[in-house]
Amino acid sequence: MGRVIAAFFSILLLLVSMYLFGVAFQVNSGQAFVFMAGVLLMSLSFFLPIHVFGKK
Repeated sequence: MGRVIAAFFSILLLLVSMYLFGVAFQVNSGQAFVFMAGVLLMSLSFFLPIHVFGKK
C-alpha cells in the first residue's frame, strides 16, 4: 500500500511541477522562484519513487 501512495504522490508532484512551469511565465514578479519551485518539485517527483521502490 505504501508503494501505491508513493506512486500517486510522485505523479501528483509531477503534475504540480508542470503547472508551476506554465505559471512562471504568467506571474508579474518572482518568475524565477516559481520556475525553481517547479524544478525542485520535478526532481522530488523522480527521487521519491527511486528511493521508495529501491528498498527491499
